[in-house]
Amino acid sequence: MNAAGAVLVVEDDQVMRATLAQHLGREHQVVTASSCSEARAAFARNRVELVILDLNLPDGDGLDLVHAFRRDDEAEVVVITAYPKVQSAVRALKAGAFDYINKPFELEEFDIVIAKALGHRRLRDEVVALRRQRPQVQGVERITGESGAISRLREEIRQVAQTPDTTVLIRGESGTGKELVAEAIHAESSRSDGPFVRVNCSSIPATMLEAELFGHERGAFTDAKSARRGLVEMANRGTLFLDEIGDLPLELQPKLLTVLESRRFRRLGGNREISVDVRFVAATNRDLEAMVAAGHFRDDLLFRLKVFAAQVPPLRERQGDVVLLATHFLADAARRMAKKVTGFSAAALERLTGYGWPGNVRELRNAVERAVILARSEAIEPANLPADVTTGVSRTVCVDFCPAFPEGLPSFPPLEEIERRYVLCVYHQAQENKTRAAEMLGISRVTLREKLRQSGVADEGGGAPG
Repeated sequence: MNAAGAVLVVEDDQVMRATLAQHLGREHQVVTASSCSEARAAFARNRVELVILDLNLPDGDGLDLVHAFRRDDEAEVVVITAYPKVQSAVRALKAGAFDYINKPFELEEFDIVIAKALGHRRLRDEVVALRRQRPQVQGVERITGESGAISRLREEIRQVAQTPDTTVLIRGESGTGKELVAEAIHAESSRSDGPFVRVNCSSIPATMLEAELFGHERGAFTDAKSARRGLVEMANRGTLFLDEIGDLPLELQPKLLTVLESRRFRRLGGNREISVDVRFVAATNRDLEAMVAAGHFRDDLLFRLKVFAAQVPPLRERQGDVVLLATHFLADAARRMAKKVTGFSAAALERLTGYGWPGNVRELRNAVERAVILARSEAIEPANLPADVTTGVSRTVCVDFCPAFPEGLPSFPPLEEIERRYVLCVYHQAQENKTRAAEMLGISRVTLREKLRQSGVADEGGGAPG
């Protein structure tokens, strides 16, 4: 039994009504009615998400029910009608019915239409639920910071948002908040009432990405039991956010280029061209120009994507915003965890502002959330912060390396301590890729693993150090 809303079958023919009720009852909660009056009463008593409606009813025209059931988008309606009354079915579609089926029909055909109607209904419910979950603060106001770089970025967002069709390429390191920028562009634009659809080009297998983006027709491949809309189609009248665009397979890039230029595409296995009204926003932390030179990214697609390019600055270039962001994340985490943590000690603030934040805003948010979990008083202390933050190991330490390395230690720390911290620094600079870090250090991978183990870094497949 499906935990979702009920299916209401309105049919005056007793045999047909019983047959449909039995067939649908295998997977859905079913209620039945044989007349307009019974249908209205059943609809009022139950939470109905789909109505199967015969138009020829003994006490009235089923067409009048379509208006009632579609009021405030309460339920989807599928009309069943005898062939001579196709014109009535067309009128029902104009009144808001999802689809119609001619009598007599095969149950397989019936199941396909029902699945499409329920899928459409539940997708709309998800959109409504997501809109209700949106924070009260929208648009550029969600981008926290007072630095010049962030102020300029907010102004750029406001400007490009006023041109609802302009394609935008957002560039920046991992963790800088590129998705937040994409959401702000959508929220500030005239498309804000439409859907914001996100697709991560690196998280979907290449073999599935085309069908996810463009949808497919029934029979397009082995498991395509019915037609399905893709994410491009779902984003109609809204914004499609293509995250990690640098990971889009080369073979799909021409098709995306066609959609960007024409706003038209075909589903997988289909012949019909579909038009969409969509703004495309893409994001990447990769050097797309270098990828073009290496033959991994199409230059014409790159030119089409960067009609308007927005650069999100790394956190190390806006150090003045660290305290502001940390305070914001603390208040949010404390509220969600119902903990009375109200601020940072002076020592903790010194650690936060002295760290280079290679993981950017995402790393800061995670560090503050961890600190709130561990805090035993109203103020977060250095002991509550991650080890990297308290020891100062970050990319900026590598850049600023000097004889007094690192800041906060005695003027002449032991050579072993300098080596330990330098190894950790290079390891972070290599984004925790041991092979690359070993090459940068000029040592073997085995030697690097041993040095990391001695520094408390867990090896692959191992647990966290004690």
